[in-house]
Amino acid sequence: MAVLETKRVIQQPKRRRMTKRMRTFQTCARIAVLVSIVFVVGILIYTIGFSKYTSVDLTELTEANLSGYNGHGTLETTTTVMPGYEQFFETVKVEVATDEEATDNGALSNGDVVELSYTYDKKVAKSLGLKIKASDEQVTVKDLPLATVIDQDKLFAGIEIIQEGVAPLITVTMENNTYDEVLQTVVFEMVDPKETYDAGDVVKVRAVIDEQAFSANAYELASGTGLTKEYPITSEDRYITSVDELPDELLEEMKEYGLTLFGTEPGDANEFGLRIFMDAGIMYTTDNKQYTFRFSNPYFISAYFTNIKDEYMGQVGTHVNDVKIVYETNIVQSDGKSTSAEAVVIFRNIIKKADGTVSVDFNDSQLISVSRRDDQIKNLVRSTDDPQYDATKIER
Repeated sequence: MAVLETKRVIQQPKRRRMTKRMRTFQTCARIAVLVSIVFVVGILIYTIGFSKYTSVDLTELTEANLSGYNGHGTLETTTTVMPGYEQFFETVKVEVATDEEATDNGALSNGDVVELSYTYDKKVAKSLGLKIKASDEQVTVKDLPLATVIDQDKLFAGIEIIQEGVAPLITVTMENNTYDEVLQTVVFEMVDPKETYDAGDVVKVRAVIDEQAFSANAYELASGTGLTKEYPITSEDRYITSVDELPDELLEEMKEYGLTLFGTEPGDANEFGLRIFMDAGIMYTTDNKQYTFRFSNPYFISAYFTNIKDEYMGQVGTHVNDVKIVYETNIVQSDGKSTSAEAVVIFRNIIKKADGTVSVDFNDSQLISVSRRDDQIKNLVRSTDDPQYDATKIER
């Protein structure tokens, strides 16, 4: 029996004709795929190329700090160093520039704009695998405190000039009595001080400012404030310098008071009696091994007014004026023997008060010399041997 072999015929479908729209779509799809491939490749390249770098943002690591006060502000920067990268951070510099050439860092005011710019060694950064971000940035100055303004009156308010003595021998000292702790840092000094001053003289005081203390406490001097101030010397009383200023009634009081210094009791002249008796060639005796010399019957002879010369005024050990009164007196010892001598009593520093009256401290009077030699007494009262003084005989 025969078998009929049949063949399977497969008929290919008819190809459709591609439209313009389909071709456009196909092209866009290919482009999208290509872009995606390029992006992926770029990411791979970036990751492979830069994953070995460490990012460093200098602007985040840098802190700006303000100090001072309004008009005298200072901006300083500090940059935090990342551990392990000290070599790079040693090359980092932050430059501070103000928005106006006339404003310096150190004279900043609230509202000023300061620009920070960064420089660093790029080679060192690359060798350490650092990717640096360091964009310029601007900082606006704010919150600076207002200054305490000090004018000359406030600066010298605590200064006290202390006068002692009588013109023209007034001594001057100075004290700073301010309670302000900042002004206590100011050093005050007298310019060309003198040992003594006369009424009408001027004491000049200079202030030396501690600028750091002022700045740290927001203190500043007012514009035009002078650092020196003058203090006039005033004196209600002054020593007389002319015999014409010595009133007759005061001279009479001096004469009478001088007599009281000779005393009334035996022994008042013991300080001088032995020498006087020896000069006179008179034998002296003792009572119970003690001398008993005394003055007897003193009376006025003459008086002299003495004043110091200008060039010696104020020197140590000097006085401005004095009145020396000469008395004739007897010196008597216990056995009745006696001899005459001249004695000098001195009254120092006669003062003319503000009300015009003239006075002297009688308690400061003193019996300064007793001698039988008239030439010695004359030399003393005429200041012959003392070139510092001029002497005038009082003809009254």
